[in-house]
Amino acid sequence: MNKVVVGAAALVVVAGGGVAFASLSGAKVAGELQSRTAEMLAPFPGVKVVENSVSKGLFTSVHTVTLDIGCAAEAVTDAATVEATDASASAVPVSDNPGATEAPAARKPVQITWRDTVRHGPLPGGKGVGLATIDTEIVLPPEAAAQVAKVFGDKPFLSMHTALGFGGSYVSDIKSPPFKYAEQGKGDIDWQGLQATVRGSLSGGVAAGGTYTFEAPGLSVNFVAHDQAAGNLRIGKMAMQGEVLPHTGGSLLMAPSKGTGGITSMELAFTQPGEAGAKPINMVLENLQFASDAKIDNGLWSAVSKMSGKGRVDDFAIDKVDMQVSLSRIHAATYQALVGKMMKSSFNCKKPGDEAAEAKEAAALAEDMQKGLSDLLVHNPEYALDRLAVELGGKTAEMSYRFGTKGMTAADAAMPLPALLTTKAYGNASFKVQTGWIEQVVKKAITLKPLPEGASADTMVATTMGVVNATVDSLVTQGYLAREGDAVTSKAAFDGGMLKVNDKPMNVPLGMFAQ
Repeated sequence: MNKVVVGAAALVVVAGGGVAFASLSGAKVAGELQSRTAEMLAPFPGVKVVENSVSKGLFTSVHTVTLDIGCAAEAVTDAATVEATDASASAVPVSDNPGATEAPAARKPVQITWRDTVRHGPLPGGKGVGLATIDTEIVLPPEAAAQVAKVFGDKPFLSMHTALGFGGSYVSDIKSPPFKYAEQGKGDIDWQGLQATVRGSLSGGVAAGGTYTFEAPGLSVNFVAHDQAAGNLRIGKMAMQGEVLPHTGGSLLMAPSKGTGGITSMELAFTQPGEAGAKPINMVLENLQFASDAKIDNGLWSAVSKMSGKGRVDDFAIDKVDMQVSLSRIHAATYQALVGKMMKSSFNCKKPGDEAAEAKEAAALAEDMQKGLSDLLVHNPEYALDRLAVELGGKTAEMSYRFGTKGMTAADAAMPLPALLTTKAYGNASFKVQTGWIEQVVKKAITLKPLPEGASADTMVATTMGVVNATVDSLVTQGYLAREGDAVTSKAAFDGGMLKVNDKPMNVPLGMFAQ
């Protein structure tokens, strides 16, 4: 008997503890969702939060967010204006006045609602163990929902399920179903869906970092344009994965991160209307690979992005494309502030007829941009196309360039921008093209259009290459180009207000333009 009593008492304690935990976990998760939503939407002035509420239950809570996106028409508050408008509208119906046009309908913001259904732990929804699970649904306005239903039917166009661990970490699975849609005379779309997984920390927010994966099997589009151009686009499997590292800025824009991705193939085929005898064009890119790496060091953001692949245009093979771009020493706080001000100006709802206020705002933004640019330049930023190389039939064309500032001080930032750039800016560029590469491009260009009557492709190629070679010889004589074996090269450098081409100064120093 004692064992039965003890067991029953233990069960009551455990059950009571589970109920208490459910209440606490629900309050914690719902509160975090509410505060993180407000934090996330704060930088977007064109987005008005109509509702950000939580309805709390013992085992389930609902977090609802309703947003107005865009600007509503200004309300007419002057009674005389309203009366005059109503009278004129009723006096002359549009149908009785052929020259009249209907007044534009009042602008309305687009309203979107998303709803998070939070099932509390320790046994959320009676399935599994954890702090909570969250199922997110997006609720569209009736008109938009009807249009989406034409495409997705009764399936949600986007669904997200999130599982929260006891430590606050989360795993979100995001899915969009496949669909097929066609319109007579316009074309059709075959979307094969997508799925993504995001991992992070609810309590730590964006600053805590996280990882992501994304995969979409493919997309196919057949289209007919208004000018009767027709074609199709085929995109193969797309995949991305990466991580956002923990940081103090709290923004994804300038966060340290790493990522890789790829697209198996992209194919675009189309016909050009209006050109008798013009051939259809088929362009293909294959095995596209992407990589990025962004870092923060003492408040300065740097990033390197890479892309490679191969392809063809009709039967013209592009053996390899290789590109790398880098940004260095971008002051993260200043850049983020500039982006915020531009977004605020772009998305602000302006009152009709208030041109003076609009002009004042534009002038203030221009002043902020000028100061922000000077603040960025003090940190000697640099942008570079480290490499762009295209290989055709074993022949290569490649180029690179970079520009930035060096030796900048806070005192220099007060200088007029033209003088600042001509004294503190630098840049250099170079290219190298094998002559066989140029000839292949010329041959392909000539085959894209019908030949003149009586002309042969070989003759036109020979004539064009004769002009190209003569031009190259002239530029070599003038010092702008140089020959290096079977390649044509050139390099230019700008520093200290002086431009040099192939290590030879130009006759006119560019610093004079700052005067």
